[in-house]
Order: sequence, then C-alpha cells, then structure tokens
Amino acid sequence: MTLKVDRKKVAKGALAGLLALVAAFLIALALLWPRCRAGVCPSVDSLLAYQPPQASEVLDRDGRLLARLAPEQRIVVPITSIPRKVAGAFLSVEDRRFYQHHGIDWRRVGGAFWRNLKSLRLREGSSTLTMQLSRNVFPDQIGPPHSLRRKLGELVLAREIEAKLPKDRILELYLNQIYLGNGLYGVEAAARGYFGKSVRDLTPAQAALLASLPKAPTSYDPRRFPDAAHKRRDLVLTLMAQEGYLTPAELKKAQREKIKLVPLEEPQGAPWFIAAVRRELHDRLGPEADRLGLRVRTGLDMKLQRSAEKELVQQISAVEKRSKKTCGKDPDECLEGLFVAVDPATGDVRALVGGRDYSLSEFDRVTQARRQAGSAFKPIVWTAALQAGIPLTTLLGDSTADYQPADRISLPVGPLNLREALRVSSNRAAVALGERVGVSAVIEEARILGLTTPIGEYPSTVLGAAAVEPLELVLAYAAFANGGDRIEPRFIDHVESAAGLVLWQAPVTRSAALTPGVAYMMTSLLSDVVDRGTGMAARREVPADLPLFGKTGTTNDAQDVWFVGATPELVGAVWLGYDQPRSLGKSASGGRLAAPVFGRVLRSYYMLRPKPLPWLQPPELEVRDVDLASGGLAIVGCPPDRVARELFLPGTAPQDCPEHHGGVVGLMDKVGRWLGSH
Repeated sequence: MTLKVDRKKVAKGALAGLLALVAAFLIALALLWPRCRAGVCPSVDSLLAYQPPQASEVLDRDGRLLARLAPEQRIVVPITSIPRKVAGAFLSVEDRRFYQHHGIDWRRVGGAFWRNLKSLRLREGSSTLTMQLSRNVFPDQIGPPHSLRRKLGELVLAREIEAKLPKDRILELYLNQIYLGNGLYGVEAAARGYFGKSVRDLTPAQAALLASLPKAPTSYDPRRFPDAAHKRRDLVLTLMAQEGYLTPAELKKAQREKIKLVPLEEPQGAPWFIAAVRRELHDRLGPEADRLGLRVRTGLDMKLQRSAEKELVQQISAVEKRSKKTCGKDPDECLEGLFVAVDPATGDVRALVGGRDYSLSEFDRVTQARRQAGSAFKPIVWTAALQAGIPLTTLLGDSTADYQPADRISLPVGPLNLREALRVSSNRAAVALGERVGVSAVIEEARILGLTTPIGEYPSTVLGAAAVEPLELVLAYAAFANGGDRIEPRFIDHVESAAGLVLWQAPVTRSAALTPGVAYMMTSLLSDVVDRGTGMAARREVPADLPLFGKTGTTNDAQDVWFVGATPELVGAVWLGYDQPRSLGKSASGGRLAAPVFGRVLRSYYMLRPKPLPWLQPPELEVRDVDLASGGLAIVGCPPDRVARELFLPGTAPQDCPEHHGGVVGLMDKVGRWLGSH
C-alpha cells in the first residue's frame, strides 16, 4: 500500500516537474523570441535581389593585383556555373537533406540533441544551409553570437527564406556567401585562391577540400594544417560517395589526389597610390564602390614603384646616418621624401611614393603637400622668356633692382646667356631674367602649365619661393617632354563591373600650353643641366644613350631639395625634407641628394626595357652659329673657341657679332652668305 502511494507521489511530482519545465521553456521562449535589434528587422524580401558584397580590386598596368578595397574577397557566380559535384560536396557534409526540408531539418535536430545529451557536451550542430545563410547575411540583426536568441532567429529566418526563395537560389546565395578561410568568400574566390582555377574546373578532391572548410576555416586551413585538412577532405569525399555524387572508382582516385595549392595572391602595396585611387573612385561612384566587385585598372608600373620605394628609403637612411639624426616615434622629427613618375603623353601615374613609411604617416606628400620649389621653378621663368621671344643668346647681367640674391656656387665674372645661366642655376641671372620678362608674366606661365597654388608677385618668385604641389610641378615639366601640351594626371585608366563591362573610362586630357619649338628648346636647355650642370649626378647613374633632362632645386637653408626630370616616356620628381621645414645640412642640395635617387630609379627601370628615342627637333626652329661672348651671330673672324650652335624660334635670331661685324671681313662674310642664299 505504501509502495503504491509512493509511486503516485513520484508520478505526480514528475508530471508537475515536466509541466514546470514546459512552462519555463515557454516563458524563456517568449522572452528570447527574436525581435528587431536596434529597430532594424531582417528583411527576407531583400534576398530576392541580394548580391553578396565583393571587394573591388585595383590592378596595375599589367593586370596584377595591387590592392583589394574591402575585406570580402569574393567573386559571385550563378548556380549554373557551379558544377554538380562542387555543390554536392557542400550538401553532403553540411546539409544532405537540403532538398527535402523546409529550412529546419528536424531529424538532424533530434539526432544532434540526443548525441549531445549522451556526451553531456555540445559537440554536434544542426544548422541547415538555410540557417547558415541567415546568420551570414544578417549577422547583426538576429542576436549575439552563440546565444539562444540567435539560434531561434536562425530558425525563424530559415523558414521565411524557404517560403520565399526557391531551393536553387538559396544554394546559390550560400555558395557565394560562405567564408572559406584566408579572406576568401564563396566558392569561386576560394577556387582561385587555393587552386588558381575557376570553380568550373575543380576536381572532386578540390571541391571536397573547399566543402571541408565552413565548419572551421582556421582549423582546417590547408596551408597551416595540411594533415587536418587532408583528413577532413577525405571524410567529405566519403560522404559524397554515400550520397551518390561519386562512384567508388572516383572516390578512390580523389582520395589518392595530393593537395596542391597555389601561392596566395598578395596585394602589391603602393599605399599612397591606392589611397588616391580610392578617393577618385568614391568621388565618381560613391563609397559603396569598395564592395561592388569592380576591377579598377590603373597605369601603375610595379617595377618602377618598387625601385622608387627602395631607392627613396635608402637615400633617407643614408642622409640620417650622415647627420646622426634617426627617425623616432614623432613623424615631425623624421626626414621625409617623395617620388612620383607620370607618363607625359597620357598623364598615367606610373609610380607614387608619398613618404618614407605609410604606417608612420599616411600624408601623401605628392598630392597633398605644398613645398617651395627652389630652383626647380626656374624652367618656368625660362619658358616665359622664350614665349616672349627672348633668344637664348641674350646675356644676363646683374639685376638693377634692390633684390640681389647670392648664388650657391662661384660663377664666372660677367654676364651669362640663358643656356649657361640655367645650366649653373644662377640666381642673379634668374632675377635679371624675371625682371626683364615680368613676374606677372612668369606667374601667368605657371598657370598655363597647370600650377594652381597661390604665387605672389615678388622678385623671389622667380627663385621658387612660392609653395607648389609636387605633382603639379611634375606635370608642368611634362609639357616640355610631350611637345608642349598640358596634361591632367590619371590615377585610373578605366573601371570594370564584376561582369567585365566598362563602367567608366578616364579620358586623356591634353591641351596646348607651349609651341612645339619652345617645348623642344626647354628639353635642350634642361638636357644641358644633367649633361654638364647641377644635375650631373642623375646622368651618371643612367646609360649615356638614355635621353634625359632635369633640373635641381634647393631652397633657403636647404630645407627642401629637389630633382625634377624626364625621359621621353617618363616625367617625375624626387624631394627630400622635413614636414616641419628645417635645414638638411650645409652641404645638402638637390644635386647631391635628390638627383642620384632619380637616376638610380631610371637605371633600374631601363635595365631590361628598350630606351626611348630622343626628342625630335621641330622643323620650324632655326639653328645658327653664335658668338658666345657677345650673343650675336658668329661670322668670319669670330674665334672658334667662342662659337657654338644655338636654337632660335623663327624671327628671334640676333644681329651679327658686333665685334666682327664691320670692315672688310664683315663685308666678305655678308656677301658670302647672300650668295649662298641665292
């Protein structure tokens, strides 16, 4: 009797406990049932037109990867482009009853619950592909990770997704969305990243390796843990055979296949250039362009870029070593530099180094800095003089103005003609020429050549006292190298959609700035600078037959040192200085510090590259023998050591040498020239 009573009490107690447990579950379910987080509800309807985000890629001139603009390395492909065995590999291991359930596999849920209960550990999951898709597409809206609220959210969303989307569309979204390790999202990007081929060309063993990764992309990473990856792959292959995706013979063949991976495609760098590309891309297509899967084609030359980065950093280190000043944690205390090179014909940026170390300072000194140009500005003064019809034989003495700057080097006593004055970078001659041309005309010439920064109308302007943007100064020199045209820079050549359609083509923007004759005369003058003037350090570094011109620049107290130069296919600059201007040392100059860097970069660039043909002289230019001492045309009787050939624009040749112009000798020379012309 007592035993029967006890049994009834136990039964009643068990029933009460079960009811309490059910009630507690219902209360917990009511409290934890998925709600909108932060007022944002997951929209299953948005999946109808959903496209997984793809990182846009920036490519160099040869199509090699420079950078990805977003973390998701993904290439979206339609389900029709994914072979049955690839999809089957994922279905076999992740959700073998995918085509039978409606978002929740209750058989799998029950089995997983029972096995976890027996082991007293959470060892087995029960997420279907649809549930995995819901947490991958709406990670921030269905609850915190590893929470019951999140799991309930997955269940609810999975049922909604299945009600609104066909199975093949769900599978397509999943196979394009899933993370497969090493920054690779989706099967197409993973196929290329691990095997260097499209998903269409994967072997069953390769497909199985990809399908082994969703469970634990890090733990089964075939690069870091090849043994674990191999075992997991073989398990997937076995499951594929059980599900009918492989025959026994195919299974044995796939299990014997070795795992062969291609090297990771690492971004090449050029961080300041990439930042400039990103800014232009956002301006034209909006900030969302980073995740549209675009292919941004540029004109950057990675060989030139790498050489420029190396040579600039080495020179900075050498200067710091000599001055015994090293770079600390304060960027303002670090010596900085820049290198930029542009194609003078198209404006394509071929190399851009905005500083010594991007991690130290993201400031782009090529496009964002404003620095005094020093004597690197003088070619603009000479251009203004030529445009005004002043011949190169004009002798420049001291200026009559109060402003009388000193020259950095000892120069011959007496006046210099324009060619010699630019060759030795005479400050006195530059001021005299500026006085003759007019500072306002010099400023106007700078504007014509593309300089947009403020330039004051002062005598010191002709010596480069105004701050300029380095890239604009380089583009001003481009007009000398390309025959007289002002050119706009091109960071982007064109932008392609993920499907390969051209969305935007950057135009080549050129406009006439100089006559071809003036442009050629400037290349001739600046070639003398590197052949036998202040820029000889650049010439010494390159082959003797490489056409090259350039100009050095050094500001007061050597706070900025420059070299701006060009070949027929590249125009560029090197600059060194501190962001907070201060002297680089008494012996510092553009010729000593900047010019050698430019030369060494070109030497590397042209080591395995054919050298360009020299600039062609326009037919309208006149070539005459001149007397260097007087600046007049040489005639019979002029000492041979004072005679040289010079270029003239039509109608600007000077009169005969006054010293030998009269008398019998002068008469004979005039008669001879008249007879020769008739």
